[in-house]
Amino acid sequence: MKKGIFISEIVPGTVVEGLFCIKSKQMLETRNGDPYLAITLVDRTGELEGRIWDRVKRIDRVFGQSDYVWIKAEAQRFRDAVQLKITHLEPVRDKDLDPGLFLPVVQADTEELWSELNSYIRGIRSSVFRRLLEEIFRDQRISKAFRLAPAGKRMHHAYIGGLLEHTLSVARLADSVCRLYLQLDRDLLVSGALVHDIGKIYEFSYSRPPIDYTDVGRLLGHVVLGTTIIDRFVARLGIDASSPQIIALKHLVLSHHGQMEFGAPVLPMIEEAVVLNMIDDLDAKLNYLGRLKRDIHGTGWTEYQRLFGRYFYLHGPEDMKEDLSKQERASDIETKKGPDLQPTLWSGGKKE
Repeated sequence: MKKGIFISEIVPGTVVEGLFCIKSKQMLETRNGDPYLAITLVDRTGELEGRIWDRVKRIDRVFGQSDYVWIKAEAQRFRDAVQLKITHLEPVRDKDLDPGLFLPVVQADTEELWSELNSYIRGIRSSVFRRLLEEIFRDQRISKAFRLAPAGKRMHHAYIGGLLEHTLSVARLADSVCRLYLQLDRDLLVSGALVHDIGKIYEFSYSRPPIDYTDVGRLLGHVVLGTTIIDRFVARLGIDASSPQIIALKHLVLSHHGQMEFGAPVLPMIEEAVVLNMIDDLDAKLNYLGRLKRDIHGTGWTEYQRLFGRYFYLHGPEDMKEDLSKQERASDIETKKGPDLQPTLWSGGKKE
């Protein structure tokens, strides 16, 4: 079934026909006591308010929250926003709808990400880790879910393909850190990066909006689910579960949140576990801050971020091209004159 129009394309004064997901619905009354339905529609481009004024009680019985619906409506302007006057609504029972039509999707090419992830597996010298990772990511159910799953509900990489993107970013960081700190076991750290969040394929429900926790995800969490996956494939391959390599790999998975109050059953106790905690946190926070930039018009302050207990001063999206141009010019200068100059956050600023 075709999607039809996306929310980002809807403008006042147009007739709307399309497939959407119901985020919420509520039966309300006008001042005269007449009932009407207030609903919120979502797709991957955003959300939009809609109202149903006719045959309200009958229509209310045929659909619910998180259902897919096909609607016909008139787009109107109401209080400086677009609102839909819905004239026709029917539920859609198609189970094969692409969740990527209704949830945000990773911007990168997932096939390229998947290919790069497998190149990291091939680059692992330890036969134990390489065999284990090959077997895990060769599994059809796991590989399919791993390409689709989000890495979070709201905090970071909360979109289709987010888990794959986040995992690969952490693997890249792990590889880079090992080039600087030669005492680290690269095979262990990269392997830990690749499986640290694998339990999220079972932790989240994402077949339709909103992204939410599954029952098993809420009851056990992805850390426990991840070690369960490792145990299953270790047993399948006949690898000694008590070997130092497997114990170390499971320790990285169990400790990667860094602190018990953040969900780590144990604290990081080896160098590679300390590094994994830090680079995982780094990628998560930068992804979160990157999404905040979309709400900034020009360089400036974000709204107060309660999760972090602070405001952030960030570059807005319209400044990105200019920033990249500045960095390229600075790079040219450094190449010609040495590393004395560097790009600065403060416009017009100089390096002290």
